Amino acid sequence: MLKSKARGRVAGRAAAAGVVSAGLLLGLSALGARADTKTVTYTCSPGTSGGTAVTHDFTVTLNASTSAVTGTQYTATLSIQPLTTSPFPVPVQIASGATIELQPTVSASVLPVGMTAGVSTPSPTGTALTAVVAAQGPMPTLPTATLTVTPSAGATSVVLTAKDFKISMIAPAGTGTTTTTPTALYNCAVATTGANTIPAVATIAVASPSASPSASASASPSASASPTPHNTKTVFETVFASPTPLKTKTTKSAQVESTPGGGAATGGGGEAGPDARLFVLTGTALMLAAGAGGLVLRTRRRPVRR
Repeated sequence: MLKSKARGRVAGRAAAAGVVSAGLLLGLSALGARADTKTVTYTCSPGTSGGTAVTHDFTVTLNASTSAVTGTQYTATLSIQPLTTSPFPVPVQIASGATIELQPTVSASVLPVGMTAGVSTPSPTGTALTAVVAAQGPMPTLPTATLTVTPSAGATSVVLTAKDFKISMIAPAGTGTTTTTPTALYNCAVATTGANTIPAVATIAVASPSASPSASASASPSASASPTPHNTKTVFETVFASPTPLKTKTTKSAQVESTPGGGAATGGGGEAGPDARLFVLTGTALMLAAGAGGLVLRTRRRPVRR
């Protein structure tokens, strides 16, 4: 009974931990997504008067930089392309050699409240067309926009939102049309009704610039300057010149100035006097006399042979 209750409690805690972990992962991914791709419905009004508005779905991809620092520019890219399932028509004919221009609007909301972030307004231009696009023909590929974002000091995160955009055409040279002024084709805004009315959003965390390099630079010169006196002192204490000559001088004086006394110390046996030699000679004479006497006695005792 107790084991079953314990197992039930462990299973319940594990399930609760799994739910909390999943919620945290989903929440963090939703809040900190640096890239977002959505299908968004836009209502596009022709730039020329008298045209009919077109409601169309676009694939919107917004990518923010992976890191940002306050006071420093970072980049973000925005791609807007009409769905290929239903062509997005051009309102007027586009000549060969003309280029398509995209003017997106991207807003930035910054945390904490009161902080700001400067966002550039890009107008990317695509490559020149190689063929004529007839009126009501499919819209050519739109260029990808690159914009810069600069968070202010104190900002902790920036949320970018892709909103409205404009499509323009720059006529080719030699057609009699001014090529420096774009001709508006469409003004597109996010639709207010429908299933795809949520714009693409990208969020990135912002860090403050680190002050550690200045501290490390100031500490290194003082540390490198301090060893100089210590090294000089160590060299001065290490060199000793006095012991060697003192030892040499003592050795020389022991050999020259101190004269040993007594014959035994110098081996001078000849200077010891005649006493020792007299004893040696006397002992030798006695030994010879004794030997000679023994031989004489031995000869006398030998019997006479007949």
